[in-house]
Amino acid sequence: MIRAFSILWLVVFVPIVLLIIPTKINPIQRLNEAFSEHFYQQIYSVNFELLSNKLLNQPNEQWDITIQRYATEFAYPLKLDSLSDYEFDQSLHESLKNGQVSFLYGDPMALVQRVGSSDRVIYFALNESTELAVLNQARGTLFLAAEHLRSLPKEEWDADLARQNQLIPFSIRLKTQSELSDDALSALKQTINGPVSYVNNMGQVELLAAIEPGLWLHVQDDLSQTTQMKLTSAIGVLFFLLISLALVLWIFPLWRDLKQLVATANEFGRGHLSRRAKACKMTVASQLSLSFNKMADNIENLIAGQRELTNAIAHDLRTPLYRLRFALEMLDDEQTSATQREKYRRTIDSSIEDLDHLINQNLVLARYNRVADINQFSHCHFADCLKQEVEHFTLEHPNLVINLEVSQDLQQQQVFIDQNGLMRAVKNLLSNASRYAATTITLSFQCQHKHYVICVEDDGIGIAKTDVERVFEPFAQLENQERGSGKGHGLGLAIVKQIAHWHSGQVLVDDSSLGGAKFVIQWPQSFTMQPS
Repeated sequence: MIRAFSILWLVVFVPIVLLIIPTKINPIQRLNEAFSEHFYQQIYSVNFELLSNKLLNQPNEQWDITIQRYATEFAYPLKLDSLSDYEFDQSLHESLKNGQVSFLYGDPMALVQRVGSSDRVIYFALNESTELAVLNQARGTLFLAAEHLRSLPKEEWDADLARQNQLIPFSIRLKTQSELSDDALSALKQTINGPVSYVNNMGQVELLAAIEPGLWLHVQDDLSQTTQMKLTSAIGVLFFLLISLALVLWIFPLWRDLKQLVATANEFGRGHLSRRAKACKMTVASQLSLSFNKMADNIENLIAGQRELTNAIAHDLRTPLYRLRFALEMLDDEQTSATQREKYRRTIDSSIEDLDHLINQNLVLARYNRVADINQFSHCHFADCLKQEVEHFTLEHPNLVINLEVSQDLQQQQVFIDQNGLMRAVKNLLSNASRYAATTITLSFQCQHKHYVICVEDDGIGIAKTDVERVFEPFAQLENQERGSGKGHGLGLAIVKQIAHWHSGQVLVDDSSLGGAKFVIQWPQSFTMQPS
C-alpha cells in the first residue's frame, strides 16, 4: 500500500507543486504573463506615447522633475531609469533599444519603454509592490510615531523607543545619514517627502520616516513577511494533508480488497474451490470481486460436472467392458459350443457398439459443455430444416404419427442460430419422445413473448414432478436402471440443455396436452452473440 500511495501521491502533488512554484516552466505563470502582457500593452501604450512626447520637448535635465510631477497623479510608481539598468536581460534590452513597450513580470508588474533614442527608460508600475503595500499600511503609524518623538525631549527618545520595542514585535530605532545603506539612500533620492520603503539585501522591507534633517526613524518590518510565509505554509500544509487524507481514504479500501482478492485467488488456485472474494460495494474493486466470484462459480460447477461426468462414464464403461471380457474368455474356452460362441460374438458386437455410442455421446457433450463459438452461428431457414428432419424421422418410426406445427411468420424467416447444434437438440428430443410415445409426437416452432420456442410433446407416460430437474443430469435415466445400449446412456437431454445455454436460452419440462411429457427449448429473438 505504501508504494501505491507514494506513486499516487507523487502523481498528484508533483504537478501541483510545479504549478504553484513561480518558475519559467510553470504553465500557469507563462499563460498569466502572456495574457497580462498583451492586455496591459494595449491599455497603457498611449501613456508612454504622451509622456515620451512631453519629455522629448524639454531639456534632458528637466526630465526627472517632470516625471516626479506626473508620478504624484499615478497610484503606482512612475519613474525614469537608465537603459543600462536592463542589460541583465539581453532580449529585454534589445526590445528597449528598438523602442518597444516591454512587459516586466515581477513584483510589481510593470511596463517600460525607451524615451526616443536617449539612454533613459520610462518605468510604469501596474500594481502595488510588496514594499509599497507595507509602506501604505504603515504610513499613518510612522507619522504618529515621528510626531510623538518630536514632542519629547531628545534625551528621552532612546528610552521611549526602547519601551516601544518591548511592546511591538519588530525593531524601531533612529538612524543618521551615515548609518543608512545604499538601498535606503537610493529610496530617499526618489522620494521628495514623506516616509519611504525599500527592500534590503535580505529580502526584508525597511521603512524610513524623517524626524528632523539628517535623522530618520527606521523600522525593519520582518514580521509581515514572516507572517505571510507562516500563513502560506499553514494553508499549503493543510491542503496537502487534506488531499493526502482523501488519497488514503480512497486507496486503503482498494488496497485491502485487492489484498483479500489476491489471497482468495491463491487459495482458489491451491484447490479450495469454495473460496470467494469479499469486497465492499463502495470500492472500485467490487466489480472485480464480483467477476472473480462469477468465474469461480463457473469453474467450480464445471469441475464438479466434469468430476461427476467422469465418475458416470467410468460406471457406464464398466458394464460393456465386463461383457466383452466375459465373452472373450468364453470364446477361448474349448468346451463352449458353436451356438454359444455365436451368442458371445453377438455380445461382443453389441458391447463394441455400446462403447462407440457412449464415446460419441461424451464427445458431443464435451463440445457443448464450454463457451459458445460464434463461428458456429449463422442465419438460416430453420423451419425448412425441421420439415426435413420430420420426414426422415417418420421414415425411421413408421408406427408413430409425427405432427409439425410452424408459425406462419416463421415459415420463411431466417434465424441466427447454431443450426447443427439446434438440430441435434431436436433429434435428441424426438429420439427421447419415441421411446415413451404411444402413437403421437408433436413438434412445434413458434414465437412467444420475444422468444423463439421449440416444443416436443408425446402421449407417453410423462415425467413425475420430482424427476423434472434430474432428467437433464448426465447419465440420469428414469425407469432404466440397467442403462442398456438400446435405451441410451442418459446424455441426450444433458446435451439439449447445453445447446440451449449456447443460445442464451433454457430447456423446460412440463405436462403435455397429449398426456405425456412436453420439452420446451426457448431462447431470445434478440440473441446475436454467444453467451458469456
